[in-house]
Amino acid sequence: MVLKYVDRRRPSNGCQCLHRFPQGAQPMHTAPQQSATPVVVYGGDGKAHWALQHRDSWRVLEPQRDFKSGKVQWRMNGQMISQPIAWSPQPLQRRR
Repeated sequence: MVLKYVDRRRPSNGCQCLHRFPQGAQPMHTAPQQSATPVVVYGGDGKAHWALQHRDSWRVLEPQRDFKSGKVQWRMNGQMISQPIAWSPQPLQRRR
């Protein structure tokens, strides 16, 4: 005889813990793989980062200001998101 326990908090669609993330978050297997458009990626710790997929891993983007012109460019900072859980095309809206 085998006992099977069912965790009713887990979504039935097989996605891992998407209920912890903002509405509209999607599982990582649906994220755009070859796109130049940054998306918001949520790590296992729940933190959100703007990121791009580059060389089979998700790389964090951060703004860098040019001091002479004042323009801001988004660049990869070398940090990888080791265990991305979910992604969203738009960031979480802050409450005012």
